[in-house]
Parts: sequence; structure tokens; C-alpha cells
Amino acid sequence: MRHKIKITLLFILPLVLFVLNTVTLTAETQVSISVSNNLAFIGDRILLKIIVKTTSDVDKITLKAREKDFEILDQAPTQKRRQQDYTVFEKSIEVAFFKVGEFNVGPFEIDLKKGETVIETRETNSVPVTVKTVLKEDDKDIKPLEDLIDIKGNPFYILKYVIIAAVIIVAVILIVWWFKKRRRTPVKEEPALSPLEELEARVKALYGKDLFEKGKVKLFFIELTEIVKNFLHRTYGFNAEDFTTYETLYELKRCEKEVPITDNMEFLFNTADLVKFARFVPDTGVLGEISGKIANTVGIYKQRAAALEEQEREQRESKETGTRQEAVS
Repeated sequence: MRHKIKITLLFILPLVLFVLNTVTLTAETQVSISVSNNLAFIGDRILLKIIVKTTSDVDKITLKAREKDFEILDQAPTQKRRQQDYTVFEKSIEVAFFKVGEFNVGPFEIDLKKGETVIETRETNSVPVTVKTVLKEDDKDIKPLEDLIDIKGNPFYILKYVIIAAVIIVAVILIVWWFKKRRRTPVKEEPALSPLEELEARVKALYGKDLFEKGKVKLFFIELTEIVKNFLHRTYGFNAEDFTTYETLYELKRCEKEVPITDNMEFLFNTADLVKFARFVPDTGVLGEISGKIANTVGIYKQRAAALEEQEREQRESKETGTRQEAVS
């Protein structure tokens, strides 16, 4: 009887060890996914981060999405590091949605590879993302100011609190200024670029990325729109970065009377909207036309600056001549 028990144990024990070993191996790989924002507007950049933690002997990972409602704008190289007995892979991807609704980012299928051999395949969870439009259905681009609310009673009772708050704020500002003055060291600051110089430098850097040639047309127009809106903000004072295309052109035409400038800007913004929201794919001819209109606009601003400088020089010379004549007489 004991002999039979020993034989049975000899067969059962390896089987139990094999099952435990298999369970342990499959439990040593973990995958996760996270997003920087669960609520975004159309075109907003969202950072997607995927982390794989494993004890398997692998040297790289590859991933693919089953369903993709987003556009990939940029992605960083996969980071690999050791963490105790684990190998950790971290992948960062920058995405954007160009339609509204409720979406799920993921799941992603992740292959863990040793060389070109797939050692293991895992699937991430999915993360919900809500994408909204900037305007509501009943909104208009520009709304009239609403009537002021009639406040009943005497509002001057809060005057003493306003004065106290103002005194505290001034005191804090003076204290901060005093401490900064004590620790201030002379630093030679380089002069900031003018709005036009910054526009030229950033457009040149954008073209240097060769995004159009790499097929990243949408990303090219997203960055170009940001550059031009920053220029309009610095030049005319209105916050173009937070405006729609309609509002931006409305404010520009109110501030700028040079028709070629407004026409060039209108062509640029309308083309960018077609690419970002209507999936319009322009050819190299459109890119050349965009470059020409930017160069034409920059030229107009430079001519205007040169004419203003010449006018100021003539005024100075005229004033100096009049002063000398008065001294002689």
C-alpha cells in the first residue's frame, strides 16, 4: 500500500509544481494605461501613457489599438528600466480627437518580444474620454452683453472689507518686492524679439521640422495656427489663442485696415480648419501658397515699420533744424 502511495505522489507532485509554475509566470506581467485628461475639447492634446511591468526575459514591446477614434500627433521613444526584479517599459503618446462624443482609449494589444520572437501578448484596460465642442448648439460666436443685475440695498457696507483687502495686498507686494530687491543681482538680459521677428523665427523652425513631407499635415496646421494667433495677440492685443476662427477674423478686421493682410490671414485660417476638421488633404501647391501669403504678410509689416521709422527720422531732423534756426536768429 505504501508503495502505491509513493508512486502516486511521484506522478502528482510534478504536475502540481508545473501548474504552480505556470500560474506564477502568467501573473508576473502587468500592463496599465492612463490619460492626462478625461474631458477635452476638439483638437486638444491629450497625453496617453502605457506602462508594462514584467519579469519575463524581453527586450522590447510593440502595441496596436483595436479601434482608434483619435489621431496620433507625436510619440516618444519607449523608455526601458530595471525596477528590482522587474523590467519596466513606459510609452508616452500624444493624441487628439477631432469629433465630439464619448470615446474609449484602448484596449491596446501589447506584444512582449525577445528579438523578433513574441514571448507574451497582453491587453490593456480602456480609459473613457469625453470630447466636447467649444461652442454649444444654441451659442453664437459673439453674444451681446447681458443687462446688469439690479442689486438692492446699500452696497457700500462692503467698502471697509475692500479697503482692508487692498491694504493687505499692497503690504504683501511691498514685502515681496523688498526681499527680491535684497537678493537681486544684475543680470544682462537679451532684448526680447518683436512680434514680427518671433513670427518669422517660429515659422522657419516649423518648416524645418518637415512635418508636411512626413505626412503629418494636421499637426503642421495645428502648430502654424498657434504661431499666427500668438503673433496677432502680441500685435493687436486681443487674445486670439482663445478665439474661434470667426472671432479671430472679426477682431483682426476691426483692428487692421490693410486688406491684403486680412485676406492672407483668412485664407490661412480657413485652410487650417478644413485640414483639422474636414479631413482635407492639401497638396504641395497649397503649402507653397501658404508660404507665399505668409511671406507677403511679413513684407507688408516690414514696409510699414520702415515707413514709420523714416517718418520719425524726418520729424526729428525737422525739429533739430527749427531749433538751430531759432538759436541763430
